[in-house]
Amino acid sequence: MRYKNNKNLENNKSVRFYFDNKEYFGFEGDTLASALLANDVHLVGRSFKYHRPRGIYTAGSEEPNGIVQLETKEYTEPNRRVTEVQIYEGLKAFSQNNWPTVKFDAGAINDLLSPFFPAGFYYKTFMWPPKFWKAYEFFIRHAAGLGKSPKKDDPHKYEHFHYHCDVLIVGAGVSGLISAEIAANNNYKVLLIEQEDDLGGEILSTRNQDIKIDNLPINEWKNKIVDKLSKNSNVKIVKNTTCFAYLNYNLLLAVQEIDPEKGLNKKNDIKERIWKIRSKKVILATGAIERPIIFNNNDRPGIMLSSSAREYLKIYGVFVGKKPIIFTNNDSAYETAIEYKNNGIDVLIIDTRNNSDSGIVNETKKLGIKIKFAHAIANTSGYKKVKSVTIGKLNKEKNAYTKLEEVKCDSVFVSGNWTPTVHLASQSGNKLNYDTNTDSFLPSISRQDETVIGSANGSMTLKESLKEGFEVGYKLSKKITKGNIQTTIPLSDEKQLGDHDKFWCMPLPTNKNYKRFVDFQNDVAVSDIQLAVQEGFRSIEHVKRYTTLGMATDQGKTSNLN
Repeated sequence: MRYKNNKNLENNKSVRFYFDNKEYFGFEGDTLASALLANDVHLVGRSFKYHRPRGIYTAGSEEPNGIVQLETKEYTEPNRRVTEVQIYEGLKAFSQNNWPTVKFDAGAINDLLSPFFPAGFYYKTFMWPPKFWKAYEFFIRHAAGLGKSPKKDDPHKYEHFHYHCDVLIVGAGVSGLISAEIAANNNYKVLLIEQEDDLGGEILSTRNQDIKIDNLPINEWKNKIVDKLSKNSNVKIVKNTTCFAYLNYNLLLAVQEIDPEKGLNKKNDIKERIWKIRSKKVILATGAIERPIIFNNNDRPGIMLSSSAREYLKIYGVFVGKKPIIFTNNDSAYETAIEYKNNGIDVLIIDTRNNSDSGIVNETKKLGIKIKFAHAIANTSGYKKVKSVTIGKLNKEKNAYTKLEEVKCDSVFVSGNWTPTVHLASQSGNKLNYDTNTDSFLPSISRQDETVIGSANGSMTLKESLKEGFEVGYKLSKKITKGNIQTTIPLSDEKQLGDHDKFWCMPLPTNKNYKRFVDFQNDVAVSDIQLAVQEGFRSIEHVKRYTTLGMATDQGKTSNLN
């Protein structure tokens, strides 16, 4: 459902697009994900192994479910995330991994036969007799894969070029923006890369009127600093660009999508550009990804990450649901609850913690939002979309629950705290260490000239991100250019957040047929991991390969840490 007073898209023109040959309309500036949700389309695909119904789960590159085939004939492109595709006039997208349709998929029989397809079944099933190997191969190859490769030559053009700079900053959130400003002030040649179509990161979905930086609403502060950077000859800003490789001697590779909103109208223009960047210093401000909490039947359409639901509302004006439930173990999900409440939607919060006395929780209570502490979701119902949840009160050890009750809903927003995005840091040779305070892996000693800042470094507060971005930008620029221009660290007035609960997974009910999914696209459940350990696998790398955990197209962004 579209929020009628959405300021971001209200002046944009209507755009017609097609999903599974059905006509829909969105607005210029929508992603395919936001446009589908605005049209109340939640079922967008089927999972790989069991062909279970899948809905949009995130709002970014970590999306595991919304994978589609774009366009037809020579223009076709498989395995594109609906969260990364900007809609354009006449766009055609098709759901994958189903037959005959996504709503009625014959492959769903695999879900009923799931007891016969445990982890590693393919290693045990197709071994004998050897004379059947060719027959096995034929069927396995036809079952493998998701999308369809084009059968004609790609008519688009592509290019690559080399770029040299003093500092490369990956990520244009708070810490990335302030680093770029300080470095540019000291005559640093700066390249700022942002994966999204707009700069700001989490700023874009923040309640702007409540948080200020240097006495300016946070969005106004962002616009001011972006305007300043855009006019600075030392700074080059590149959007719609994903940095995907960190090689030796500070050589990084990035792919830029050129004018994605034009779609097929730019047939003779360049579609994508590969950047080969050599930088003296690298600042990684890649942010963090919200992680799920694992519970039974946690994969139904209508269930998504809490921050993503807030992003769809704040940026695209889309209500994911009219009767949502929020399931969380930390304070960040309360932002989503307040945002929905301020827009006239009542929310129920299920919090695994016994209590919290933080500023944002107290604000939530004052708004009359109902909170159930020491509770958790035990199960969900619904098939093509979630219809209700079963919640229970957790015992002290949180390994069982009592007083089960069913609550009707049309969506569930989940927040299991945050996982720093450390992929590039790891590629650079940075040895990651597990941090028990944030329950995540954080960069340690760098082997190349790279520095990780902000939430990618475990600094989850606005104050910490501003401080790190300021200090790193100044330190690195002074080292190269000897410049000594600096200002004071920007001040912020964000509300203090409480500690998160070290809670990962709901205990299993008596019905053993329930599935607690860890990897959504590859249908890897807690029981599969338990089986792998039971069968002797100890290294997590071996468990990963035996279960295919984290080996889907999202490469485990929402599953690996759990």
